Amino acid sequence: MRAIAAATMAVFGLAASPQIGVAQAAPAVETILYQAADALGMLRTPREVDRIATLIYTGAGTKQVGGRPCTMQRYQASVRYPIPDARHSFPVPGMRIDFDCINADGEPDRHVEVVAGEFAWNETAPGRNATPAPGTVRERLLQIWMLPQGLIKAAVAAGERTIVSVQSGNPVLTFPLPAPLENSQVAVTFDPAVFLSHTMPNGVVREFSHRITHAQTQLDGVQFAVEYADYQDWNAADYKSDVLLPGRMVQRRNGSAILDLTLIESNTYNPYVVMPVPETIATQHAAAAGR
Repeated sequence: MRAIAAATMAVFGLAASPQIGVAQAAPAVETILYQAADALGMLRTPREVDRIATLIYTGAGTKQVGGRPCTMQRYQASVRYPIPDARHSFPVPGMRIDFDCINADGEPDRHVEVVAGEFAWNETAPGRNATPAPGTVRERLLQIWMLPQGLIKAAVAAGERTIVSVQSGNPVLTFPLPAPLENSQVAVTFDPAVFLSHTMPNGVVREFSHRITHAQTQLDGVQFAVEYADYQDWNAADYKSDVLLPGRMVQRRNGSAILDLTLIESNTYNPYVVMPVPETIATQHAAAAGR
């Protein structure tokens, strides 16, 4: 256990305070984060450093759009996280959601929603015909950090502000989200049971636990929650990366489902994901800010 905790603190940069926020004999924060990150396949290289910066996943399901339900036969999310300790050209989190709503005539109606740092905009197709959507920035950023990998990254970034408790036998981490959402505290529930076993080439069986099952927060007076299940490597059979994503994601706003997604496939082999801010969007943003 000491070796695990030491490795976690070295990899994540957590403070050496195993008693932080401990209640009801809860495990240490760094132990939970190490086990959860390891299970998700976030720890890469011999030093077990988090190198998961980009994700792409596709699926189908339902989504609330403009207050109305949308049935989606195609949904693709492209996500990019900044890597704090690396030289990179995309220092802010970003996400592009590209999906089709099936209209009353049975035809697809395409929607493309993008956020990159302080900018949010919509497109008719990726990289085309950008129109500003400034009122959506905070909620779209929330989508990034509420993914399982995002929650682990956010908990690590919060450092000593991450506290642990036990609820109904499950560890729960509570911490503030990264700026500009730092006024929102998120509570993340982990299932400590082993959910995956893997036999190594040397015959050693590794067991993985602490999958994230639920997270909830309040953003600008609105309650958001997400439920995750069926963790797998959803990459194609010849492109497995041992990075796990939940096959079922259900998001709720004030108790009502706003996204119910079933995954079909993913690309977690460091796919190329960028969201360059269109010049028109940057110009309009600067004008609105009086700059």
